[in-house]
Amino acid sequence: MRQFFLLLLIFCSTQSFSQKQGQALVDSLLTEIPKAGTDTAKTKLYITLSDLYIDIDQKKSLLYADSAYYLAVKSKWNLGIGNSQLCYGNIFNFTGDFKRAIDSLNKSVEIFKKIENKKYLGLSTYTLGSSYARMGDYTTATDYYSKALKIHEVIPNNDRLTGFCFAGLASMFYMQKDYAKSLDYSFKALDKKKKSKNKIAIANQLKDIGDTYYEMKDSAQAEKYNLEALALYTETGNKFGKAEVYSHLGKVYGKNTSKSLSYFIQSREMYKELNADSYYTILRDGQIAQVLLLLIKKSDYETAHKVSSEFGTSKAALLDVSEKNLKDVVQLCITENDKENEYQYRQSLAEVQYLKGNYRQAYENHVGFFTQYDSIYSQENKNKVASIENQKAIDLKNKEIQLSEVLLSAQKKQKLGLIAGLLLLTTIGGLLFWQSRSRKKTNTTLMVLNNQLDEANKVKAKFFGILSHDLRSPVANLINFLQLQKRNPGILNEQQITDKEKKITDSAQSLLETMEGMLLWSKGQMENFKPEIKSVAVNDLFSYLEKFFATTENVQFTFNNPQNVLVNTDENYLQTIMHNLTANAIKALKNTPNATILWNVVQEQDKISLSITDNGPGLDTEQSKALYEDAIITSSKTGLGLHIIRDLAKAIQCKISVQSKSGFGTTFTLAV
Repeated sequence: MRQFFLLLLIFCSTQSFSQKQGQALVDSLLTEIPKAGTDTAKTKLYITLSDLYIDIDQKKSLLYADSAYYLAVKSKWNLGIGNSQLCYGNIFNFTGDFKRAIDSLNKSVEIFKKIENKKYLGLSTYTLGSSYARMGDYTTATDYYSKALKIHEVIPNNDRLTGFCFAGLASMFYMQKDYAKSLDYSFKALDKKKKSKNKIAIANQLKDIGDTYYEMKDSAQAEKYNLEALALYTETGNKFGKAEVYSHLGKVYGKNTSKSLSYFIQSREMYKELNADSYYTILRDGQIAQVLLLLIKKSDYETAHKVSSEFGTSKAALLDVSEKNLKDVVQLCITENDKENEYQYRQSLAEVQYLKGNYRQAYENHVGFFTQYDSIYSQENKNKVASIENQKAIDLKNKEIQLSEVLLSAQKKQKLGLIAGLLLLTTIGGLLFWQSRSRKKTNTTLMVLNNQLDEANKVKAKFFGILSHDLRSPVANLINFLQLQKRNPGILNEQQITDKEKKITDSAQSLLETMEGMLLWSKGQMENFKPEIKSVAVNDLFSYLEKFFATTENVQFTFNNPQNVLVNTDENYLQTIMHNLTANAIKALKNTPNATILWNVVQEQDKISLSITDNGPGLDTEQSKALYEDAIITSSKTGLGLHIIRDLAKAIQCKISVQSKSGFGTTFTLAV
């Protein structure tokens, strides 16, 4: 954005040309000049041509401005004279002759004030701000931009020129390194320019946004917006804009010295096509010198030559080119009073002279760098810029207050009636809203509860279906045996009777265990039932299991608790879980030779893990789902037991996990 203050197309002469752009528009205007019947019509065409050539060929632009001025003076047409002076101001700003630009622009301001043309008065005021900004006088520039914005904001359908003013203010905060506020104004400007559908104006703003992101160290965004601007400049044939973007990309790719140098050279060559001796051509030489200085510091003397054969391959050669370019650009900045660029290139020149051993000159330029830096970025200047913006906000607020007072006076009698009606409507609306909100909350709650109840009923129906089968089976066996004995008492021998009694006893025992588990599970489902947490010795739990299953045959039990661990939990819950896991393991080992069950406890800091491992056939995936999914009840022998274990573990905040491999046994782990 250091070259932000370049001016754009100012106005179109007639509606018939508004749909054409670039060379097509230029050709159309040139064919219209011989057809123009009056000096006034010709003046308009010359002014438009001057504007079109301003960022393509400044010499032609100046030629057309001279023609416009001559005809306007000849016909004594003040609007044409003012616009001709405005063209001069634009051209001199482009070529860097800011003193002549200010002189021409002040003349245009006086003319537009005299004929009371607000549109061009605002535009001339804005352009004056650009001139002062290029000279480093940011306080004066901000003042002119703010004045121009006040003028343009009151003109209907004036998005394009209002956008220019926002862009100018964005540049001022950019120069004061307030990049956040600069971006805010830049995006306001971009919005206005997009509404005006002026591609070059949009491209200029995209370029400036990219440069701001570069200063904010966001290279990705900087590259994005500069490339978008480059596409629009290419589409419209705007060489000056392309040269600017190449310069910006040279900065964006600063870490890639080869790519950066290539872009700066492209920018310089494009400026040479427009005007070989222009201010911007020399500035590009300064940027090239800064890249060469970076290569010299890195002792990389070959890269520059690979990019362009104009550079030598020795340190001395690169230092000579850098010093010459930097001296030229510093002298140019002094001549044009461009303090912003002067202080930067003085710093680089001081470094080059130091590397060449010219210490006195290096010191002088180093001092000059600090002097210019302080003059530009002093707190006093920042405060002045901020005060101008604040004064603009205050002025706008004062206007709003005055307007409010006028409206208040005219509507005072209606106010009480409107307030009363509004309060009544608000009250009714509030009641309706509250009633609707309450009904909605109630309906939502009921829907959630109904869904939960429906899901619970489905699970319980399946659960009690399995449970009823388990309860009915042993009872049915007992009834069948009794009826058989009653009807045919001698049909069974002693051995058969003994076998039947044993099976019935086993079934009754299984029934008892199932009923006990069901009661515990039901108890765990009660809302008001809570576990009693206390310190429990794991050895006591192991002793209970060892005694309870002492009569179990063909199973080798091992209980491992070398640390004598104590665990904080509900003893009955954990004991029941361990009991059920042990009983399940015994059932799984029914047909396993050399059956073993290992209970082990491990304590690591505050974490305690209890695990039971058997060498049985293993647990399939479908059976283990009951530990994790509430709706899973796979069968009465395994799924129900795991349901009980899961719910009891959940009640005492115990995490249970299982590892099983077919043919290698199963391990359940309780993390207490």
